[in-house]
Amino acid sequence: MAQHAVLSSGTKLWRSLSCSRSELRLDLTLGCGQTFRWRETAEGHWTGVMGGRVWTVTQTDDTLWYHVYNEQDGQGEGSSRKRRASDMKEETMLRDYFQLNVKLGDLYREWGAADPHFKHIANIFTGVRMLRQEPTECLFSFICTSNNHISRIQGMVERLCQSLGSPLSQLDQTSYYNFPSLSALAGDLFRKLWGPYAGWAHSVLFCADLKKFQKLKEMPRLKQEQQEEEKKVVKKKAKIKIEEGETVKKAKTKSACHREAKMSVKDKGIA
Repeated sequence: MAQHAVLSSGTKLWRSLSCSRSELRLDLTLGCGQTFRWRETAEGHWTGVMGGRVWTVTQTDDTLWYHVYNEQDGQGEGSSRKRRASDMKEETMLRDYFQLNVKLGDLYREWGAADPHFKHIANIFTGVRMLRQEPTECLFSFICTSNNHISRIQGMVERLCQSLGSPLSQLDQTSYYNFPSLSALAGDLFRKLWGPYAGWAHSVLFCADLKKFQKLKEMPRLKQEQQEEEKKVVKKKAKIKIEEGETVKKAKTKSACHREAKMSVKDKGIA
């Protein structure tokens, strides 16, 4: 089974690019709640999914190191031209993800000059970057953040990927999945369930979850309780009517018996 890469095991399978800690701090940028797909798998080593690939990134004072888990982990063949093309593509992806074209040091100095409080904080929290995440992942991760803390959001996003995403790699008994496509999230699953008007069904369920419409959900229950109460009243009245009828019948029977008894006594007296 493949294992998570660590830089201390050798740099052969690692690639690097020049980047100081003042321009990027991995622990702050990946752990601050912007993204929920990265884990610290060894001290200073962060593993996550980006661009349909599994990456481990780490850094030294002036270098950003990265390892990509793909065909390279099991291949020794392949032209060097293809390998170089792949290396360039992955470096471009990484630079774009961390937006390394933005000179963060210049921005920090500008913001510090405008705000003394920021200047004080900036000396401690250097290298915090905005990530350029894939829009679908960013949107659905944001939806999961409502009234939740980071560890719980991470669990929600990970379960979403496990349920609807495609498997990418397994490292040290940890499975990594691609983030689901938009069609998997909003199309195929629900269209199979509800048909071509699945979006309309979503609108109904959305309305049902709105706080201002909760009274409508109570109306059927209240109506049912009212109907049951009315049935009880009707049954009670019917029972009372039956009991009253039986009482009258008993009274008439008793009166008739009493008259018959009187007539019998009278007849005996005449005799």
